[in-house]
Amino acid sequence: SIHLHTFIFNDDETGRDLAGRLAEKAASGVDVRVIYDELGSNRADESMFNMMREAGVDVRGYGALYEVWDLNDRWHEKHLIVDGATSIEGGMNIADEYAFGGSGRRVFTRGETGEQAWRDVDLKLQGPAVHDTQRAFMSNWRELGADVSRAKKSALYPKPVILENGAKVRVVQHRPEEDGDHNTDNLYLNAINSAQTRIRIENAYFLPPEPLREALMAAAQRGVDVQVLTNSKASNDTGFVSDAARYFMDDLVDAGVKIFERRGSTLHSKTASFDGKYSLVGSHNLNGRSSGRDSEVVLGIDQADVAKQLDTRFAEGIKQADAVTKEVLEDESFFTNLRQFAFAQFAWTF
Repeated sequence: SIHLHTFIFNDDETGRDLAGRLAEKAASGVDVRVIYDELGSNRADESMFNMMREAGVDVRGYGALYEVWDLNDRWHEKHLIVDGATSIEGGMNIADEYAFGGSGRRVFTRGETGEQAWRDVDLKLQGPAVHDTQRAFMSNWRELGADVSRAKKSALYPKPVILENGAKVRVVQHRPEEDGDHNTDNLYLNAINSAQTRIRIENAYFLPPEPLREALMAAAQRGVDVQVLTNSKASNDTGFVSDAARYFMDDLVDAGVKIFERRGSTLHSKTASFDGKYSLVGSHNLNGRSSGRDSEVVLGIDQADVAKQLDTRFAEGIKQADAVTKEVLEDESFFTNLRQFAFAQFAWTF
């Protein structure tokens, strides 16, 4: 079986290629199920999804057409689960802007062409935790129609292989509309509050709700080295989000949080590491949307090797970023501050 869950499934080169491969698998007898968010995939032609359906792929779209009252509540999770034994989890969607790392291919970004792929992170997961990603997928699948038959369901959860020296992994799903939970915010809060030496956060849309902001400031004030890498207005695919984010940065910087804004292509990663030991990787942005509007999934990973890899990646990333200092913030004009204040009033929905 193959289970794909994505927010954006575009019918550009990347999307058409994957759609064709999924159709081939379905035609050969593999059970293929696809969930896509209809509003997130608004650039895609319905004919691509119909092509997959005709080949035997069970394709289900979420929301925009028949649940207009939930138009602002999106399914933002990303899963690719194969045979119940391997899954890919992280931030990447199915579109050209994510796909051509280092290739020089021209991709869609901010409505124009760009020369670099977006910066993002996915993890390959094997072992017992894959069953938890499968359960997350199936909880959404049932929301969109008939469940999988009992006979087929048993095949979705094969006996897992326990890997030697494997990481301890917790799969945390957040469905604010369906379940009313705060699972992913709580996961971040617990990790931040437990940190003793350093925190490294790489997040595309950094507008943390007040409890998360306060936790980050408290960590910096108790001596934790807190560093954040996010988009600049120039690199952000949604520039006004960076305006809103800047409004909240004064207090964070005053508390000792070090913030870096990326130059170049859009940063889309959602990762964090704590004390070089524990990591969070998933689809959750540190913003109001992920906190209260969108479904998300995050992996909590207890293994130093993963945290060290993320730390190394973070250190390379800030070489392509500018520090947001107190002097930089104080140098902003009155009209810039006014614009930031205006956008910040809608931060709960960005």
